[in-house]
Amino acid sequence: MEEPIPKKPDSTNPAGDHPAEGAPTASLELPFPAIKLVSETIGKAELLLGYAAEAGIDAEDDVREAILTARTAHDAGNTTDQTAANLLKAFTKLAARVRPVTVDSLIACRHPKEARQTIRIYGLIAIGVGCIIVLISLITFVSNNISEKIKTDIDTANGLAAKLRAQLGPSPPTNLIAGVNKAANLSQDEIWFGPVGIPRGLASKDVISDLQQFAATMREIDAYSRQLQYFLLNFKPAYYPSTGTNWEAKRRKLELTPGLNVLLSQELTDKVEEYQVVRNIANNVQDRVVVYYGAIATCLLPVLYALLGAGAYLLRSYEDQIKNRTLSAGDRHVSRFLIAGIGGLVVGLFNVTQGVSISPFAVAFLVGYAVDVFFAFLEGLLQMFKRPAGAAGTPGIPPKM
Repeated sequence: MEEPIPKKPDSTNPAGDHPAEGAPTASLELPFPAIKLVSETIGKAELLLGYAAEAGIDAEDDVREAILTARTAHDAGNTTDQTAANLLKAFTKLAARVRPVTVDSLIACRHPKEARQTIRIYGLIAIGVGCIIVLISLITFVSNNISEKIKTDIDTANGLAAKLRAQLGPSPPTNLIAGVNKAANLSQDEIWFGPVGIPRGLASKDVISDLQQFAATMREIDAYSRQLQYFLLNFKPAYYPSTGTNWEAKRRKLELTPGLNVLLSQELTDKVEEYQVVRNIANNVQDRVVVYYGAIATCLLPVLYALLGAGAYLLRSYEDQIKNRTLSAGDRHVSRFLIAGIGGLVVGLFNVTQGVSISPFAVAFLVGYAVDVFFAFLEGLLQMFKRPAGAAGTPGIPPKM
């Protein structure tokens, strides 16, 4: 009688026993990398699902069921391939439903420390740029105001010098001046106007008043010149003596002779000589201030206004992103500041306002605030140079036949 041949044990059932009828079959375990991916995806999907429920965004039943089933299977340690596939499919549909909110933006908004630090940096940049703009604007305004006053005083002094010269005539000879100084019995009019006395039609008080105003205007021009030199970072006196170092003695030459017991024509000649020096210094200082601060206003201020506009846009954008939970952590937008600076530097070369009356600084601020609009304008302008050779007429308009 032949012995029965023993059956080879099954790899899934080493004892060779048959599974009980109706017992569930064990599923193959996923590899470790796949298990890690499923674990991470479940966390992300639950985060998006919680946001959708909070924001009132309807998620399909199959999406919720796939995510919850994956969580239950993962905690029980029996995640199958089908469960992982359903989870990824549900996660994809849910991410598309809640966009532009993402997992990263929700995490960033949940812990906005880094974002707040970035906002703080942008705020400090905006404050710094704003302070520089205010300082430059203040200095420019004050220097322009002083320059205008110098210009007005020079015009006034020129008119008074011409008027007094016409009234008093040229300076008398030296011997006449010596004779007047030695005479003790001359009247006041003869001392002021010479032996012939006051010219007809003139009043001595009017001539003295004009001469006093001329000297006062000359001193005022000198004072404004010294003030204006401070804006050139030059703190030395604007008016130097020709010899020696006694500046106060030179300053006294800008005043009328005490007692005024001299010929007024000679007094006018002396004061006009001093006035020409004061006027020359004032004109030089004024021209330098106009050139320097004009260059700053033309080249530097538009760039600063553009940077200020970029800072304002980013601060507003960050606040909106935190409110809408669309914040992207770690985004520094350094390139936006660089682009804004370039736009502010070159915006004066283009007519971007299209007939709208707006200051160049406001245009620079708008360029920094909306750099995309400015570069869209440049792209549209560039299309004019991309027309086919031989094409005529305005771009987009067929040539006339």
